[in-house]
Amino acid sequence: MAPTDPVETYRLFQHDRVAIGYASARPYLHPEVFARVREIVQPAARFRRALDVGCGTGLSSLALLDLAEGVVGVDAALDMLRHARRTDGVRYVASRAEALPFRDGSFDLIVACGSMDWVDRPRFMPRAAELLASGGWLVSLDFGDTGRSPEVPGLARWYDRVFQTAWPRPPASDPMITAAEAEAHGFGAPAHLDFASACAFTARQYAEFLMTESNVIAAVEYGDENAARVRARLESELLPLFGGAARRVAFGGYIQALRRC
Repeated sequence: MAPTDPVETYRLFQHDRVAIGYASARPYLHPEVFARVREIVQPAARFRRALDVGCGTGLSSLALLDLAEGVVGVDAALDMLRHARRTDGVRYVASRAEALPFRDGSFDLIVACGSMDWVDRPRFMPRAAELLASGGWLVSLDFGDTGRSPEVPGLARWYDRVFQTAWPRPPASDPMITAAEAEAHGFGAPAHLDFASACAFTARQYAEFLMTESNVIAAVEYGDENAARVRARLESELLPLFGGAARRVAFGGYIQALRRC
């Protein structure tokens, strides 16, 4: 049975098939997104040490090297960490976000990329404050597929009426940190930025990407769906929309940046 508590939804990602998909089929928009983070926080130089909470297979951890000299990626899903990308300056630790095993004041930057809606915030926020050095930053961000494309006019109808109906999304908490919540844990008011981006997919690539979305994961890993049949259905329905070419699909996201007082 799929987890119904948003805090337990991390279990969706504890599957080797899902981790392989995350490593190979997710768009690498992270450098572009972290360039926007840099514009918000305006560091004088690279941060000394950054923590990537809910790092998955390390796409965000690799991109964080543009902002920090050293990066520690943490995730509760061991399958994700087994497929995480390795490079100098990045190391990985298995941990829940609510019980991070580091010394207080160890980090100048903590990033939650697509994970804030899955964590127990009343436990995570005070721990994040403890781990940050004075003046450090907590950045919560996410970006995702909108199911829209100016190059594929029929995509929006298919995405809304077919995809999301066939595979409903699992429960998730509101990821937005309020000013009152930030203040209660020793942070300044969040700076907020909404942004748009895009990624080009063929029909097959877009199907592979959708196989890594939480609603499809829940249906396959905890429901009655078969991964091969779902993939085949997605490809057969998307090919007439995309044709044989790569088409740009719109993504949208947000960034919240909170400074430790």
